[in-house]
Amino acid sequence: MDEQDCGDFLVSSRELASFEAAIKTARNKAEVARVLQAHDLAEDDFTRSFPYLAKAVRDLPDSDAPEA
Repeated sequence: MDEQDCGDFLVSSRELASFEAAIKTARNKAEVARVLQAHDLAEDDFTRSFPYLAKAVRDLPDSDAPEA
């Protein structure tokens, strides 16, 4: 993805790589929400700007569930 496709959210390829890595390694949607908040990125903007990441997030659990 070209940096310009990301709008004003992520201004460098290093920041984009860090953001993508944080999303890809998140264990649940709560972690993803923290990453989005840290980057001041609304969920709707995330879904629109990063559909490939949003698709991966969709299958994550909402939060860490205690083992039964």
